[in-house]
Amino acid sequence: MFQGLGRLKAPWGYLVAPASFLAWPLLCVPHQGIATTGQGDFLPATTGEPLTVAPSDRPDLNCSVVEWNAETPKPTLTVLCPPEEILAPLHVYLKVSWLKPEDVPGYAQRIQAPPKTPTKLRTNRTAVWLWLGVQQKQDGPWRRKWVAFTGVVDVALLSLPGKG
Repeated sequence: MFQGLGRLKAPWGYLVAPASFLAWPLLCVPHQGIATTGQGDFLPATTGEPLTVAPSDRPDLNCSVVEWNAETPKPTLTVLCPPEEILAPLHVYLKVSWLKPEDVPGYAQRIQAPPKTPTKLRTNRTAVWLWLGVQQKQDGPWRRKWVAFTGVVDVALLSLPGKG
């Protein structure tokens, strides 16, 4: 009598394993929407007011310039960290400026930051510092120096498409 019961359990055990393998993708695929599309979502729109920067101290990050907009009263600099050429799962798109027009340094109009220029980014508790080319005086030479930006205008996390 018990031998017949053991024969009935065996076919059910063989059916449970394939059924679980068939159900697994249906349960997992909806949760992987971002991974399958290869695109990141932008954060909600900003209110237009710069955010106060209060990061903790970290090592320098490699970035590249996306756009330098020298328009007054508050110029903006957009960078991508790490640069687009670096393979990374996420890239940070960061647009920085100054909190108040009086915070803008006098040499801001003489900052040299063409697109795709490599740069470095560091932070402290009061500012985002970027390594940029600057002409200190009107007829002076171009030099690289750390420029402090006190406001974050926009930030987004991007998943860039793969090259291939």
